[in-house]
Amino acid sequence: IYRSTFRLHFIILNTTRVFKNHLKIAWRAVIKNKTSSFINISGLSVGMAVALLIGLWIYGEFSFNKVHENYDRIVQVMQHQHYGDEVHTDKAIPIPLGKELSRTYESDFKYVVLSSWTTAHLLSYEEKSISQQGNFMTKDAPEMLTLKMISGSVHRLSDPSSILLSLSVSKALFADGNAIGQVIKLDTTKLKVTGVYQDLPENSSFSNLAFIAPWSIYAGTEENKNAIDDWNHNSFQLFAQVADNRAITEISAKIKDIKLRALGPEGARLKPQVFLQPMSRWHLYAEFKN
Repeated sequence: IYRSTFRLHFIILNTTRVFKNHLKIAWRAVIKNKTSSFINISGLSVGMAVALLIGLWIYGEFSFNKVHENYDRIVQVMQHQHYGDEVHTDKAIPIPLGKELSRTYESDFKYVVLSSWTTAHLLSYEEKSISQQGNFMTKDAPEMLTLKMISGSVHRLSDPSSILLSLSVSKALFADGNAIGQVIKLDTTKLKVTGVYQDLPENSSFSNLAFIAPWSIYAGTEENKNAIDDWNHNSFQLFAQVADNRAITEISAKIKDIKLRALGPEGARLKPQVFLQPMSRWHLYAEFKN
């Protein structure tokens, strides 16, 4: 034991002495060649910082939307339409398309969610009023997006008088008080808070989703009532979660002509083609040209 301890002590002492000698030599070289040393050290520091930032950026890009547990099954329903010699691709779809997917292709989808566009609305409680962005969505939206509930339930959006708030909006309106059961105004409509969910991060396509209100409120407005059965009224969004035992590409091919069949001869001119855009491609493959 004594010999082993002595050897270990000798090795540590010798290593420390060698390290100090190298450090002295390096320091003398730095002092002797100040300009070149400054350039080399600065270049190395900048290079390491840039490499770190690039690594963080790449991580952020590849982790986009993965906060949603159903990331690999969520899709947006989109369409191609022909205008002259060009093909235009759009996220805007008609309301009946959502109904048809739910009815005719029920076994291919776990959830089918109609949605408004994300726009700013006035949220008011007593003397407080704040402008926040949010969506009107059908009842399965919270489950499809796997929102992490702080309080309340994801299932309460089926109540036409309900509203779900993000945690930051809840704190802005109620400080640290309990938001559940409180009645607030969304613009001029009174709604009861039935759930508070954790804010979604910046690397989510729904990061600015500060509230979710029932789709029925949006669809029931005067400007949207006439669109409920109109296949030509392309003004809404449609999201879905593909069933676990189904392939996205196969379902996309299956529903391709759904709108064309509904329009009949009237739709032949634009040759609409419906397709599914997977969530994994929303961020880096969002632009279509012909």
